Amino acid sequence: MSRGYIKFWGVRGSNPTADSDKMLFGGDTSCVEVRTAGNELVIFDMGTGIRNLGKEIIKNHDGPKTINIFLSHFHFDHVMGFLVFPPLFDSSYTINIYGYNKSTSTKSFSDKILDPTFWPVGIDVLQAKINFIDLDGEPLKIGSDTLVSYALHPHPGYATSYKVETNGFSVVYTTDCEHPKNHFNKNVENIARNADVLIHDSHFTRADLINHKGWGHSSWETTIKLAEKVNVNKAVLYHYNPLYNDDQLLKIENKAKKAFKNTIASKQGLKINF
Repeated sequence: MSRGYIKFWGVRGSNPTADSDKMLFGGDTSCVEVRTAGNELVIFDMGTGIRNLGKEIIKNHDGPKTINIFLSHFHFDHVMGFLVFPPLFDSSYTINIYGYNKSTSTKSFSDKILDPTFWPVGIDVLQAKINFIDLDGEPLKIGSDTLVSYALHPHPGYATSYKVETNGFSVVYTTDCEHPKNHFNKNVENIARNADVLIHDSHFTRADLINHKGWGHSSWETTIKLAEKVNVNKAVLYHYNPLYNDDQLLKIENKAKKAFKNTIASKQGLKINF
């Protein structure tokens, strides 16, 4: 019997795309749901994929009323779905938004994204109880059986890797990460070691990455090499270049599987039971 699941609601990086040749993998930006056996709800990032996730949450009247959102960082493609997240407009929900950032607090982020210069609806219109929480470096317990740990990794302005452990299962979420030349970031190595599932930035091919140094991203080749080194059970390619079409991503997935058998390319709607 399944103890929980991971579901992908947005797998693109940088910007959403509605191009017809990209719909097999999907065009929404970063958003991943982790639902535990205890019905705790953890969400990684608030890209445009969170809109459809929110619609599903609202439909399920027996679902959890506390929503825990962990932001990898505050760049726009990872937060642009926030203001169209349906539970925000329902007073029965408590929404905890967590961040771990050296330079920007979650309060500063909330002030900016709700600035009337950019969006007409103020926080006074939002009916849910919303808590913006800055993580302090210590692991966070959610419910009775879920632990979330985290660590910074290299990206312009820094970003955060998260690990969710629940009932003996672990999933690591590392996106928008540019590893140092010729080795892996130690924080990522440590948090990903022996994980059951590693969801990792695979924005570029190695050939394209050469021309995008300093952009804060990785390649699919980096993902599988890291998975091999730290003894990950399943590697999941994620955060695709919005220019890559379905044919390109299918070819990437095929190559990745040959290099590391237990690799899967995430698609919008993909569900991994655990």
